[in-house]
Amino acid sequence: MYNGVEGIKVYKVRQFFGLSNAHTIYDSNVISRVRNWQANHGLPATGIVDYNTWTHMGFSGKDWYDIDSYVAPLRTNINSTRNDHIEAMIAQAKEYLGKPWISGAASSPTYGVDCSGLVTQALYASGIDPQPTSNIQHAQPGNEWNCQRLYSSPYVHSVAYSQRLRGDLIFYQSPYDGSIWHVGIYLGNNEVLDSWPNSIAVRPITNSQRNIVAKVGRVFY
Repeated sequence: MYNGVEGIKVYKVRQFFGLSNAHTIYDSNVISRVRNWQANHGLPATGIVDYNTWTHMGFSGKDWYDIDSYVAPLRTNINSTRNDHIEAMIAQAKEYLGKPWISGAASSPTYGVDCSGLVTQALYASGIDPQPTSNIQHAQPGNEWNCQRLYSSPYVHSVAYSQRLRGDLIFYQSPYDGSIWHVGIYLGNNEVLDSWPNSIAVRPITNSQRNIVAKVGRVFY
C-alpha cells in the first residue's frame, strides 16, 4: 500500500491507527503513522504497508491477497432471462445493505463498498464484466470515480428518464462541476439501491444530496 490507494486494506490500516474513514485513502497522515510504527517494531521505516508490515500488524496473510480481489459469484447461466439477470444484479447489491460507504472499495459483502464498487460487484453476479472497470483497478489511485467509466461503458445504453425500469443504472451529475459523481441501481417505485456516505441503503431516486440525474443506463434488454 502506498500514497493514493484506497480500498478495504486501507480502511483496515486507517482503523488500526484510529484514523477517520470518512475518506478511505492512504495519505500522508497514514504514511507518517505507518513509518513511526515500523520504526518502533524493528521494521524498515518506509511508510509503505507491504505484506511483512501487514502481517506484523496482526492482519491475516490470506486477507492481504484476497480482501480486495473478491468477485461476486455468478448468479446466472446461459438459460437466464433478462429478468433473471436483473434480479441477480439486485440480489447481489442487497447483500451489502447496511454496510458502510468506503471510498475506492469494491470487495465482498463482509465489508462496505462505494457506489461504483457496489455496481461492479452486482454486474459480476449478473454475468457482466464491465472492463476496464474492475474490483482491483478500482482501489488504485485515480479510479475512485469509476462511475464515470461505467457511464461511458459500451455495456450501458442510455434510455429516457421517463422509460426507466427496474435494474437500470441511474447516474448523477455533480452540482459543483457537472461531472458524473454517483451511480445507483434502480429498483422501481422511484427508489434506488446505492452506496452514499455513510451507508448502503434503499433511497429515493433523487434527494437533496444528489438530485441531478445525468443518465439512465440500461444493461439488459
